[in-house]
Amino acid sequence: MKIALQCHSLLLQDSLRYYLSSYLCDLKDCDFIISDYLTQADKPIYFLSFEKQTLPFIPSNLLEDLQNFALKIRNSSQKIEQTTQEKTPYNLAEMDNELKTEIQALLMEFTDRFLHIIKKHK
Repeated sequence: MKIALQCHSLLLQDSLRYYLSSYLCDLKDCDFIISDYLTQADKPIYFLSFEKQTLPFIPSNLLEDLQNFALKIRNSSQKIEQTTQEKTPYNLAEMDNELKTEIQALLMEFTDRFLHIIKKHK
């Protein structure tokens, strides 16, 4: 699991840097980005906010959530690739990399919002 940080809050970024130091890498090498603001990126974004109930965080819970997020990214990427290969004559690897990451980010955002709505109405 390789993570890049992009936070407006320097306090949050320093805290995350402290707790996740062994997972941090450059933006170009990361699997996903942790951010406290919504932004366009070539990589999936794990969004931290009070509204999403991810702040404040307990380090062990955050690490578990990040591992689950990384697993979802891998699984959704594999599912997208399998479905695309079955339905289209071209391979997903041939698609523009930017388009692929935007689609993955959109799917993850949709899943998170969908689960949030379900939890809200339980």
